[in-house]
Amino acid sequence: MQRTTLAAAAVLTLLVAAPVQAQSTDVHPIIGTWSLNHEASSFSPGSGPRAQTRRFMATDDGFIVSIRATVNPNGNPDFALARVRFDGEPYEVWTGAALGTFLASGARPGATAAFEVIDDRTVRLTQRNADGELMGPTPNTWQVSSDGNTLTVTTRGTNQNGAEVHNVEVFDRVQS
Repeated sequence: MQRTTLAAAAVLTLLVAAPVQAQSTDVHPIIGTWSLNHEASSFSPGSGPRAQTRRFMATDDGFIVSIRATVNPNGNPDFALARVRFDGEPYEVWTGAALGTFLASGARPGATAAFEVIDDRTVRLTQRNADGELMGPTPNTWQVSSDGNTLTVTTRGTNQNGAEVHNVEVFDRVQS
C-alpha cells in the first residue's frame, strides 16, 4: 500500500511539474485557492460535500492547473486534477479512480473537462465521461464576485439517476 501511495504522489508531481508562476489573477480572477462555504451554499438533492478546496494556478506555458480536494458526505477524501486552458477544449481529468487505473494498467483517464471563458469573471465547465458523453449535470458556470473574494459555482440539470439538480456552491477566497 505504501508503494502505491508513493507511486501516486510521483505521478501527481509529474502532472503538475510545469513551472507555476506567482499566484496572480492576471490570467483570470479565478486563479487562487478557494474553500467551500457550506453554510452559504445550497445542494439539491443531497447535502453536498463535507468540505472542499479548489485551487487554480497559472503556469508559464499558458495552462491552468485545477486541483479539487473533497471530503464527501460519508467522510471519504477524493481529488481531481486537470491541466487545462480556458479555451473550451477538453483536457483529461485525474481522479483517485483514474490514478488507480493508471497505476494498475497504464491507462490514462478518459474523463475530460473543458473550461470556456464567458466574460472577465465567469467561466463555463463542461465535463464528459470516458465515452465522451456529457457527465450530468453539465455544463456549470463559475463566477468570481466583483470584489474577487467569492466564487459561485452554479449547477443545473439532471444527474445520472434522473433527479433534477440545482446546486449553488459558494467558495471563499483563501489566497490569490
